[in-house]
Amino acid sequence: MLVSVFIPFCNEEKNLAEIIERTEKGGIAAGVDVELVMVDDGSTDGGAAVVEKAAETKPWVRLFRHRKNKGLTEAMNTGFKECRGEIIVFLPSDLESHPDEDIPALIKAFEPGVDIVCGNRQGRREFKIFLSKIYNEISRFLFGISLSDMNWIKAFRRVCLEDLELRSDWHRFIVQILTSKGYHAVEVPVQWHRRKSGHSHFGLKRIPISFFDSIAVKFILTFTKAPMRIFGSIGFVQFFSAILIVAWMLYDQFVLGNPVFRMRPLLYFSLGLFLSGLIFIFMGFLAELVVSTRDDIKKLKDDWRKK
Repeated sequence: MLVSVFIPFCNEEKNLAEIIERTEKGGIAAGVDVELVMVDDGSTDGGAAVVEKAAETKPWVRLFRHRKNKGLTEAMNTGFKECRGEIIVFLPSDLESHPDEDIPALIKAFEPGVDIVCGNRQGRREFKIFLSKIYNEISRFLFGISLSDMNWIKAFRRVCLEDLELRSDWHRFIVQILTSKGYHAVEVPVQWHRRKSGHSHFGLKRIPISFFDSIAVKFILTFTKAPMRIFGSIGFVQFFSAILIVAWMLYDQFVLGNPVFRMRPLLYFSLGLFLSGLIFIFMGFLAELVVSTRDDIKKLKDDWRKK
């Protein structure tokens, strides 16, 4: 069985030679053939030269380059297209994960019915652990996933790539996206190691971005399944609220005998609710058409690929 180990990097020159060596040992320990797909995401150091030199004697090492830094999501889009293995293993380039230990652990967990295996960091000691707990709690709440560590190393079957669409900073939500589409994920304990050299590319400014991205991913995943349920529900609540308000106003005027001009602001409010409700309902119909068209295009693409 061929396993694709995908490792993107940016300015990690001092770590790459050890990563390549440990990846080779990891493949041997797991009893599988490995290819190492590495994406240089706009490095300004000599990291690419280290990988190119290793590839001269190790043909299973393959390098792909971005001329400028595009971010981890784009690096994944580049690398995943080049992976040829039955299983894809994603690892970082900072050596907080040791490939010789983690590749066998991830591969061993692929039992029948398991599509995704996540590594659950053990012995982690750094300031980001608090932020990770917040991220995982939000993900469990929004997506109903019982895993404890969804944003680190992971492995998944090749078939998952067919349902994986990444944009923006959605590399953090691979597990959430795939499980929402019916793939089964488990996790295994793996050892966390402190970075030996270089510095983390994670910044505090990404915290609000990650939060809003999680909301966006949840909305998109729900929206593409049943857009009318979202827009229609909001529209009908507003529509019938307006009708109830008008009915109460008529009762107040003709039964209780109160003057109608006293209710003029409420009348305008009910009219706004009524029109807004109609707009949401029509938006739901349009969204259903968009999703239907998208599904037809996807079906045509799948038929074309089969041919």
